[in-house]
Amino acid sequence: MYKIPTVGPNNSYAVIKVEHFKFLYNRFKNEFSFVRNRIAKYYNIKRMKGPSFEEEGKVYLFCKNIIIKRPNDKLDFKKFGLFTIIYKVLKFNYKLSLFKTMQIHFIFYVFLFESILELAKV
Repeated sequence: MYKIPTVGPNNSYAVIKVEHFKFLYNRFKNEFSFVRNRIAKYYNIKRMKGPSFEEEGKVYLFCKNIIIKRPNDKLDFKKFGLFTIIYKVLKFNYKLSLFKTMQIHFIFYVFLFESILELAKV
């Protein structure tokens, strides 16, 4: 006749769901903070000149949204490495000279780059 309440601090299903939602919140917060920082860096092209890289210039390539074959990305680096720019494809897209063993596309957006000069200033 009386039903056990499903809402309360003793409900294990609710506790598991809350922990899962906390995990998802923290994960997306970290993802969005990276994008927010990159956009804030180059937010207004009229006021602030966008980054321009020269041909044969060296840049670091971030690993963001690039899928590799490792089962876990826990020990991966934040940056793939130092690559040279071959030429400018569009206003914000550049073609890089990658290693022959890397089987990924070689044209990247400018927000995935970090120049050597920025690291020297820090």
